[in-house]
Amino acid sequence: MSIETDVYVSIAGGDVLAGRMHTHRRRSTESATFIYAESYLGHPGAYPLDPSLPLASGAHQTPLGLAIFSAFADSAPDRWGRSLIKRRERRRAVSTGVRPRSLGEVDFLLGVRDDLRQGAIRFQDPATAEFVASDDVGVPSLNELSELLAITERVESGSDVEEELQRLVRAGSSLGGSRPKTHVKTPDGRIAIAKFPAVSIDTWNVMAWEKVASDLAANAGITVPYTDLVDISGRSVLIVYRFDRALDGERIGYRSALTMLEARDREQGSYLDIGEVIEERSPSATEDLQQLWRRIAFFILVSNTDDHLRNHAFLHVDLDSWRLSPAFDLNPNPESGPKYLSTAIDDAETEARIDVLFEVAPHFRLDNGDALTVLTQVVTAVARWRSAAKRLGLSTQEITEMEPAFEHDAAGQAASLV
Repeated sequence: MSIETDVYVSIAGGDVLAGRMHTHRRRSTESATFIYAESYLGHPGAYPLDPSLPLASGAHQTPLGLAIFSAFADSAPDRWGRSLIKRRERRRAVSTGVRPRSLGEVDFLLGVRDDLRQGAIRFQDPATAEFVASDDVGVPSLNELSELLAITERVESGSDVEEELQRLVRAGSSLGGSRPKTHVKTPDGRIAIAKFPAVSIDTWNVMAWEKVASDLAANAGITVPYTDLVDISGRSVLIVYRFDRALDGERIGYRSALTMLEARDREQGSYLDIGEVIEERSPSATEDLQQLWRRIAFFILVSNTDDHLRNHAFLHVDLDSWRLSPAFDLNPNPESGPKYLSTAIDDAETEARIDVLFEVAPHFRLDNGDALTVLTQVVTAVARWRSAAKRLGLSTQEITEMEPAFEHDAAGQAASLV
């Protein structure tokens, strides 16, 4: 089976036809071919849509083992969104008396609502000239959060009805990660993500602690998106403003570090690898490199161990220039014992160690004195974690239970240095 899709990219606020993608599916294997439009190759703002798609005529094939190009997959749903799309397909099959379709990667990619799709790449059906998946139903407002939270909990438990599932698919199927979430429109008309508690798996107030970490990161000099924590019937919901949209709604190109490194899911990667991308692509390489080192220090101190390559990203600047995106998905891990990051600090070491952090500092354009200054700022910010948690209403017991995330050997070593 083959599907043809026209691929557009937003450049300077306008949608430009970049080329056509042909996806191929045979039994359990999938792949794709992409051909740039000649008009795009001659466009003054053209840039490669993916590291494996150089600006050249002719057919480009997905790398071996990939169903779709990684930069396109960055706008496809992850576990939460995929679970919604799969459930919708099962519901459709039951209602029509047919067997559910086996969904391929292209089905998930094209099942995402177009106006909420991540980044600047869009997909159009050449037969209808309509962007997929178009949807004229408005994005939920913040006033609907209570209702959306209740629907999410019913979806998690399997007790939802068709209309509720369809509502979540419209508002949340484009979103990655395993946690339930949905898009919402803020009072000023901007698009944000509402992240809900996962009642079936959460053993602590994950959303409130993510807000604590985000606030501490901002105080530590780390660029983060604007966030807000709201209480809905005693449950914490985190509102995160999207940073791949300008204030006027213009789409901003987005690539995960996974895509930039041409890595595969579950590949470890290293911060040195990400640093090399910054050296090659960022027009402000020194600033981005030093910002990345600051983030590693912060991740060590707050035990943010979910720092895999999809949780680092780049935003498009111009041509093939990319800047480090704001830091996101910052979650303290309160498990006791040594902490291991998901991305290696050097070529191989994942243990959250301050000595290794300083060993790699020169790769991030920091001498020992500058690195010590940055670490001092991070340590000073993180030291206020208890008061930050209290301001958000977390209880004494919750703070005590989270203590291992902030009070550990590496934190002690950092404090002794500064």
